[in-house]
Amino acid sequence: MERYERQILLDRIGVSGQEKLSRARVTVVGAGGLGSPVLTYLTEAGVGNIRVIDCDTVSLTNLNRQYLHGEKDLGREKTVSALEKLSSLNSEIRLEGISRRLNTENAEELIGNANVVVDCVDNVATRLIVNEVCIRKGIPLVEGGVKGFYGFVTVVSEESACLECLGYNSRMDGNITPVLGVTAGVIGALQASECLKLLLETGETLAGRLLQYDGLTGSFDEIEVLKRENCGLHARAEQGMRTEKGKD
Repeated sequence: MERYERQILLDRIGVSGQEKLSRARVTVVGAGGLGSPVLTYLTEAGVGNIRVIDCDTVSLTNLNRQYLHGEKDLGREKTVSALEKLSSLNSEIRLEGISRRLNTENAEELIGNANVVVDCVDNVATRLIVNEVCIRKGIPLVEGGVKGFYGFVTVVSEESACLECLGYNSRMDGNITPVLGVTAGVIGALQASECLKLLLETGETLAGRLLQYDGLTGSFDEIEVLKRENCGLHARAEQGMRTEKGKD
């Protein structure tokens, strides 16, 4: 426990909280600009079981923001490169890398029995797949995104607004998104913080709230986001839960 002494001193964590983190299971989708700070902070906090999913390889254009990878990693699978760095930070936890593209057919299997999922991808189609699986399985999802100097973080759950409630659709995918590395760092750190609060069951998460960051003014704005009454995804999930209960 000496490794975690400074956070164990926190009343909201303590030894019992640290033990809870050591038993926790987190799936992180994406090992890039957002995934780098998320994975680093979860690893250093002692989250006991971390699965990272990413089908990509390291390219030179990644290196302005994806600090888990370096020049010597060019062409390597991102999961391999990331786990190599993370294991050197903390050998006490279990790290698992999956170098497969997440899609509608395998998403439920790849996400597994996580306590929390953190979405760190840069395309809307994958976000929507992860969003649906998490709502259907009742897994809290920490969602974040960046563009240039701007970013956002929110938490998706059965009771709060999901990406479909917010109007996300696959037609939103388009050109390559410009990203400043430090913006990804800020948003990824906030995602890691939300994940740890969920695992520790402490504090107030961003469920039902969208936290927006403006790096040009150094400011944050909070927007209330409501679960849409006619959200098809929530309706399908609720119907599925009723069906499962009827089988018992």
